[in-house]
Amino acid sequence: MSTAAPAWRSVTALFFILLLAGCAGNGAAPPTRDDPLIDQIIDTRSGQPMTYEALLARALEADVVYLGERHDNVEHHARQLRLLSSMIEAGVQPALGFEFFDVGQTGFLAQYVSGQRSGMQLGHGKSGKTPEQWLREQLGWQDQEDEYWGFYFQLIELAREHRLPIFGADLPAGIKLRISRSGLEGLNAIERQQLVRTGLDDPAYRALMYEQFKAGHCGWGMEPLLTRLYETWLARNDRMAASVVAMHRARPEAPVVLIVGSGHVRRDQGVPERAQFLAKEPLTQLNIGMQEIRIEPTPLADYMESLEVEGKVFAPPHQVLWFSQRQDYDDPCAALNKPAQGD
Repeated sequence: MSTAAPAWRSVTALFFILLLAGCAGNGAAPPTRDDPLIDQIIDTRSGQPMTYEALLARALEADVVYLGERHDNVEHHARQLRLLSSMIEAGVQPALGFEFFDVGQTGFLAQYVSGQRSGMQLGHGKSGKTPEQWLREQLGWQDQEDEYWGFYFQLIELAREHRLPIFGADLPAGIKLRISRSGLEGLNAIERQQLVRTGLDDPAYRALMYEQFKAGHCGWGMEPLLTRLYETWLARNDRMAASVVAMHRARPEAPVVLIVGSGHVRRDQGVPERAQFLAKEPLTQLNIGMQEIRIEPTPLADYMESLEVEGKVFAPPHQVLWFSQRQDYDDPCAALNKPAQGD
């Protein structure tokens, strides 16, 4: 019997390497390109520009505000901080949630924001570690680049300054890993107990996400890899949606703001669709996409196109597009697509 690993296992490693590479900054100053769309805020339903004041007014009226980002784009994080600060200045106390932290880490975030030093923090203080260093270690971010950590810590600090409710929204890393490697059927009873299951699984959305998984990873992707990636994706979206709804129910008088990768809220699918399902009552959700300009100049209408997949028409990418400079202009697939010498 052959001991060679199935082809999909070797592909899996490359798939996740590319995923991480696509989310990581390179530490260099990003390039720039003049584009008239940069800094514009567009309501995709009317196709008309919005002022920042109009955007803020809509955020203040919403039950949930999604701030969809590219994780390593500096401008996206600056705009998140600006909008959240403006909401606070307007007199509301949003609950602040993060895709990048899981539900089990909420206690560490809440403890830091409370300003009360725990015994663990005091112990670190004796060894010369600051409360920030304590928090960073508890969240498992001590090995991340300082700049990358700073993107999210500036928001945590704002929450601490104003005593905002704060939470991690995602599944624990171990559960995500297990689903991606073993699938839902491979989980044991305790692991399954940690899941939230909406049961929402639209074939058209599945087809859309399969194509996006493959496009985002240079054309790689085959069964059963795609199935496990999709199962992980749905489980994460279900968990984040449940986190958002729980915080809304606890404090319906103030918005919930979720800092999240744009893909999890694109076309009002993913988290927003599941949050509405779980809420059992109408939710006013504002889906703001921090939109990088494309590599080549592109008309505004192309950014706002709806999409038809298997007979279903999906909404434009976000309700509001807030255009920014690109973080980079490199093609992450260029090295893979480059012919070998001698070809």
